[in-house]
Amino acid sequence: MARKMAKKAKKTTAKAAPAVRKPPKVTATAGKTVTASALMQSVADHMGMKKVQAKDFVDGYLDVVKAYVMKGAKVKIGDVGMIMIRHRKARMGRNPQTGEPVKIKASKKLAFRQSAVMKAQVMGGR
Repeated sequence: MARKMAKKAKKTTAKAAPAVRKPPKVTATAGKTVTASALMQSVADHMGMKKVQAKDFVDGYLDVVKAYVMKGAKVKIGDVGMIMIRHRKARMGRNPQTGEPVKIKASKKLAFRQSAVMKAQVMGGR
């Protein structure tokens, strides 16, 4: 009986190292609010794309984050932090003017918890 020929192994090509990106150029100053337009421009410049593409990307990303949060998931955003919904139980409160007890309904609250990495960067190692 004749033996089957072994298949030749495919040649593997070395993967290129991921491109190292420069830190983003930020023009904001302390105490000033960054507009959505300025944010989109910074993303576009940093990623090397057009501002319209950056807007589409960021809008799509935020839509997905909102959808997950609305379903009750905790969404971790890199080394920045986590966005989630916190459920607050019904409880008894007090009217500050009359001192009369008042029942406070259960509610939901949008919450953000900063990551330890971001906190360390902001606090400067304190």
